[in-house]
Amino acid sequence: METKFMLIDGKFTAEEAKEVLGNLLDFKIQFHNKENFSSEIRKGVKNQQSLARIESLTATKKALFEYLEEFPNTDVLTIFSEIQIKR
Repeated sequence: METKFMLIDGKFTAEEAKEVLGNLLDFKIQFHNKENFSSEIRKGVKNQQSLARIESLTATKKALFEYLEEFPNTDVLTIFSEIQIKR
């Protein structure tokens, strides 16, 4: 069974896109930092999955911001993001 939810469906300037997408990525990075910290406190070991996600999300954010730098802020970008949940 799969369910989909629309997360982002709109038009943004490059600066707005950086703010919206950057905040989403930052939230996910913070989530995994907390997961790793919790694992270190509770189990005494780092959460390797969270560390890998932090690295991946940080690289994604860097690449995304570099890509968005190519557009003048007068351009309007259409951005879609969908959440898919599978059971």
